[in-house]
Amino acid sequence: MSDLRIALLGSGYMGRTYAEGIAKYNTRVRLMAVAGGTRAAGLASDYGVDCEPNYEALLSRGDVDAVLIATPHATHLSQVIQAAEAGKHVLVEKPMATSSKDCTAMIEACEGAGVHLEVIQTLRFRGAVSRAREILDQGLLGEIWMLRGHSVFSGYFTDDKPWTGLSEHGGAFLDMGVHNFDAMRFLSGSEAKSIFSQGKTFGSQQHERLSVMTQIAFDSGAMAQQWMSYEMPPPNLDNQQHRYVVVGEEGTLDIDGYGKLMLGRGDSWELIWEQPPIDYIGRPMDPARLEAFYGQTQLFADNILDGKPPTVSGYDGRAAVRMVEAARKSIDSGQVVTLDRA
Repeated sequence: MSDLRIALLGSGYMGRTYAEGIAKYNTRVRLMAVAGGTRAAGLASDYGVDCEPNYEALLSRGDVDAVLIATPHATHLSQVIQAAEAGKHVLVEKPMATSSKDCTAMIEACEGAGVHLEVIQTLRFRGAVSRAREILDQGLLGEIWMLRGHSVFSGYFTDDKPWTGLSEHGGAFLDMGVHNFDAMRFLSGSEAKSIFSQGKTFGSQQHERLSVMTQIAFDSGAMAQQWMSYEMPPPNLDNQQHRYVVVGEEGTLDIDGYGKLMLGRGDSWELIWEQPPIDYIGRPMDPARLEAFYGQTQLFADNILDGKPPTVSGYDGRAAVRMVEAARKSIDSGQVVTLDRA
């Protein structure tokens, strides 16, 4: 095939995000149709494509090679399996599913059907984080010793996705935790061996575990800490929404996922790159915000068209969910939890 013909399931904030990226920035990709949600007809009309009445009709189209799933978390399992059974490649939003067991079922369905499965992990494709990984691949820090991550906010915002905080969809900790833990895996280049977590909600009890602190031991020997909170009193800390520090034997990376990437070596710090400002509310379709989303969509298409392996595989998606599960077990038991490798 010369182009990947893709359909979109989900018509909310993220559905429009991907439609905009495909229409304006992606190459070798064509948006064919939209389904799902009350805004599907309007979204399809805005981008000049068909609106299908349901998911089954979308999957029955012969002119659709792949489906991009941007729907509530708990629906991903059945939707990915349906796509696999229809012979469609799949790009699914994070978290991949609400349990690692469901992730495994999704992986097995896609492998059994011979279709390509990738999981969206946008943070990997932010300019500061992706460039940090390039520096690590060059060996400029040497062996990685320690990592620290902060994702702290002054409130829990669900924008137009009120379901994200609900327990059936994994709650706030799963929604943000897969970002955090995937970043730790991505930057450390290693798998988590054990996890110890403490978590609670200090203020409003509407949502569980709005504040979680986690200690991670990696197979490589690296140590890591991850702090997530939606309960910071104003004015909050500056530049801490996705902030990561990576310490190696020969230097340090200070990574602001929405700001500067700094490399510390010898006696000084060097500015490597700075993210242009992102305004999620006022300018949601600004290229600075969209870049990470259409960047992964492009790799998904290129991987399929060029016969390459997934950039962020189902196994990667499952690993992040497993880390959240281990952290939850640790919170409940008060004990260190060893991660299952099965």
